[in-house]
Amino acid sequence: GYDHKYTYSHLGYNLKMSDMQAACGVAQMEKLSSFINTRKHNFSYLSNALQSLQDYLVLPAVTDQAEPSWFGFPITLIEHDRSELINFLEQRKIATRLLFGGNLTKQPYFQQQKYRVSSTLENTDRVMNNTFWIGLYPALNEAMLDYMIKSLKEFFTGKSNE
Repeated sequence: GYDHKYTYSHLGYNLKMSDMQAACGVAQMEKLSSFINTRKHNFSYLSNALQSLQDYLVLPAVTDQAEPSWFGFPITLIEHDRSELINFLEQRKIATRLLFGGNLTKQPYFQQQKYRVSSTLENTDRVMNNTFWIGLYPALNEAMLDYMIKSLKEFFTGKSNE
C-alpha cells in the first residue's frame, strides 16, 4: 500500500530548512490567516458536498475541541480499488497523494526492529491501503472544488450530473 516515495529503509529525520525556504516562509506569514480560512472553507465545502457518497467513502471529521487547518482532504474508500479511483481522478487533472505513514510496522526499516503491537492494526492497514488525499490548496476556487465533487460522484454513481 505504500507509494515508493514513502518507503523507508532507515530511521532518519529531515528537519533542515534551506535559507530560501525560510525566506519564502517568512514572506508568506502575512497571508497565513487567509490561507487557514480558505483551507477550512475548502474542507467544509468538500465535506458537505460529499455526504451523499458515504456508502463509498469514509469522510474525515474534526475531533472534539480541535480546529485544524487542513492540509488536504483525506478520503478512505470503503470497498473500491484506490488505484482505479486515483487513475480516474488523475485523468481529469485532479491531483492526489497517498497518505504518508500507514502501517509503519510494514516498512522495511521495521523488519530489523524490536517492537510491540497491542492489536491487529486492521484500521492502520485499511488507511495504508484505502486512503489518499485531494488538495485543499488556498488557490482552489469553488468551481474547481465542484469539478472534484462532480468527478467523485461520477466515479461512484456512473452519472456525470447529480
